Amino acid sequence: MKLFEVLPERLFQVFSGRNRQIYAEALLLLYEQYRINRFGIQYEVMRDLMQELIESQEEEGVIYEVEEDEERVPAGTLLEAGGEDLARLKAGALLRRLDRLQWIQVEVRDNFRRYIVLPRYASRLLAVFQELCENRAVEYQRFAFVTYQLLSGEEARLRPGFAILEAHRMTQEFLEELRALVNNMKYHMEQVVAKTSIQEVLDHHFEEYKAQIIDRSYHRLKTSDHVSRYRQRILTTVQEWLLDPEWMARAVEDALRSEFFNDREEAAGELRRALMDIEEIYRGLDEMFYQIDLRHNQYLRASYERARYLSQHSSSIDRYLAHILEWTAAGIREGNLEVDSCLTGLFTLMRLNLINEQSLYTPRRRRTPHRPEPVVVVAVPEELKRQLREQSLERVRQAITREKVGAYVLGRMGTRREMGIAELAPQNMEEFLYLLYVYLYGYDGLAGYRLVADGENRVLDIGGYRFYDRRVIRVDKAGKRRGV
Repeated sequence: MKLFEVLPERLFQVFSGRNRQIYAEALLLLYEQYRINRFGIQYEVMRDLMQELIESQEEEGVIYEVEEDEERVPAGTLLEAGGEDLARLKAGALLRRLDRLQWIQVEVRDNFRRYIVLPRYASRLLAVFQELCENRAVEYQRFAFVTYQLLSGEEARLRPGFAILEAHRMTQEFLEELRALVNNMKYHMEQVVAKTSIQEVLDHHFEEYKAQIIDRSYHRLKTSDHVSRYRQRILTTVQEWLLDPEWMARAVEDALRSEFFNDREEAAGELRRALMDIEEIYRGLDEMFYQIDLRHNQYLRASYERARYLSQHSSSIDRYLAHILEWTAAGIREGNLEVDSCLTGLFTLMRLNLINEQSLYTPRRRRTPHRPEPVVVVAVPEELKRQLREQSLERVRQAITREKVGAYVLGRMGTRREMGIAELAPQNMEEFLYLLYVYLYGYDGLAGYRLVADGENRVLDIGGYRFYDRRVIRVDKAGKRRGV
């Protein structure tokens, strides 16, 4: 659906004419009465309120000029009418113009009374206008709290599809409020840079930025309205739902019953996409908070730099102007305006000291090249070399290798083709270590033997040592069993 299939084409003409200020106030007044009266506003009551609005605006110098409705007023009526009659005619013309531009609809009900109702698009737009004018403080924690309640409360159990869509809408509104805060900070930074005096910079910082951004949004977001209280719970709930196919099936069924989607495939895809979007937004809050802090620091830096620049640039001019005024006042007071007599008090001379070594920039010293200490070669005695060599050979001799294990097993086997591993039952810890290596090298056939398990995986207990029962079969170097 396109925008102007919903909105009338001439809807926004009220904001382009010479009476746009009055029309804006009239629309806000209309929305205020719309919120008070549930079933419509009486036409005569609204006309009286519009008459009071036009009269109050004209007292402030804003005159309402009847535009397209003049042909409905008899010729000369506006000229002959005066005071309240003229304001009443203008109020009627204003309401007729709003009706023609389709901001309002006029209904005739019982006893031929006329009532004003607002179309759906008009009420939505006026709600946005009212919110912009109120400049209300944003409760950021409210978005996270409502999202968590939707995902974990009774609504999620009874109507899971509706809960997901509402939580997604609330999360999108939360993200939009954070984006608006970032953009407002940028706007205020551009505004403070354009100021031309220190007083304007200070007024903007304390009266606009501090009141509208820090007190209403930034400070609340960093303290009482911080969303970390519900953030992790929301992420945990979303992840559990995404991994629970049974729950997702119930959500799809609920969405189809509520006619949110046309078919099951579309419902499943949109609900999963909504949950993933919620998860992505809440996982990315750290980056958004970083950007908000960055914008805030940029504004503070810009405000400080602008105030410092203006103070340095204008201080000398203001000081000279002040001295000129003082000099003129002193001359008038003393009856002597000669320049020579007052010139010495006009300008202030400053004493400058000569440049000395302490005021100059100290150059960086070049790092001296590294000079390592000389290497001292200590001769190793031949006896020490021999002892170290013997110790290394002894470690090699004591090491257990594949060849030693193979020789150990084949020595026990003798000339037999196979034997049970029970014959290798250890009598001490050294033989038990050999048995471990027998199992380690006994399955690839490279040690001259192979371990083969029988049908049952029995455990032998001999001499206090427990190990698996295996048959030890002699093999050749190619890994084949001998005699097969």
